[in-house]
Amino acid sequence: MRFAYEIKNGCAVVRRCYDFGKEAEIPSEIDGYPVTELGAYAFSNHLDRERFSRELKNGTIKIWNSESGEKEPAEPSPDAAPELQGMQVEAVSLPGGLRKIGAYAFYNCNALARLRFHSSLQDLGAGLFTGCHHLGRLTVTLDETETSCLKEILIEVPEKMAVTVEGRIQAKLLFPEFFEESVENTPARILMTHMHGSGMNFRNSFYMKKLDFRAYDACYYMAKAEENFDTVLEMTLDRLRYPVGLSEERREDYRSWLVEHLEQAFERAVEQRDLDMLTWLAENGTPDSGLLSRMALVSAEGFPEGVAYLQDRLGASGHTKKQSALDRFEL
Repeated sequence: MRFAYEIKNGCAVVRRCYDFGKEAEIPSEIDGYPVTELGAYAFSNHLDRERFSRELKNGTIKIWNSESGEKEPAEPSPDAAPELQGMQVEAVSLPGGLRKIGAYAFYNCNALARLRFHSSLQDLGAGLFTGCHHLGRLTVTLDETETSCLKEILIEVPEKMAVTVEGRIQAKLLFPEFFEESVENTPARILMTHMHGSGMNFRNSFYMKKLDFRAYDACYYMAKAEENFDTVLEMTLDRLRYPVGLSEERREDYRSWLVEHLEQAFERAVEQRDLDMLTWLAENGTPDSGLLSRMALVSAEGFPEGVAYLQDRLGASGHTKKQSALDRFEL
């Protein structure tokens, strides 16, 4: 990849990225300078190009090639990689040490689906994710402080968000969507704001920039009442599979819901051809042989890995009922 950058206070600010692909991995160092900032409009197609061109010509902005590790001329060759911006951007990985993202850096990057960042990121510019309606996965790596700007990002993006936590703790959490609705109270001549969805409640599960797992789990009843089955299922499996900070009382809440909806959960695993989910449910959901046999029959169309696993499990458990029916399917 090629990067347009400038130097501020002995640190590199990435102003633009160039690549033929759709994913950007920002390096932790450029030309010997630590990368601490992603510039305003860095991935947006609304960049002030006249100003950008002037800064390139006068040398304020330089071009660096990550493959060669060398600077390049401001005027690119005809076969040089194009700007990675707007709808071309699908995933961005930010380095540890990055402290700031400038205003509107991802403005109207509507194809952006995944973002990776670290505890070091603390300063977020205005309108950062405006127009990013498909951002659905965040990965945050926590340092020894366990703090991050995760809450601020989640509030900026009201859509459903799957979060993977790495580093000091390992967790997966789902934050449901939310949206605000302004309703006019005509007699009082005022506008009243109504919040829909349980997402904002989950987004408030932080204390001093740290995830508060107890507060998160305390919102579970809201999700069960307001969210659809798939959302609650994903949330339930995430907490049971990665139970950091999960009390026994709350664990039982998740387990009770899963037991009640176990067959539906198996059906989702088969529909999605998700062998990991299927395996976990079979080993931890305490299904009976009848349920496993039914799921093996359902899996016969288009999910050979699922059939093989379920047949092996039924055989290992000594369950031979309906085995003759299962044997009809060739893998």
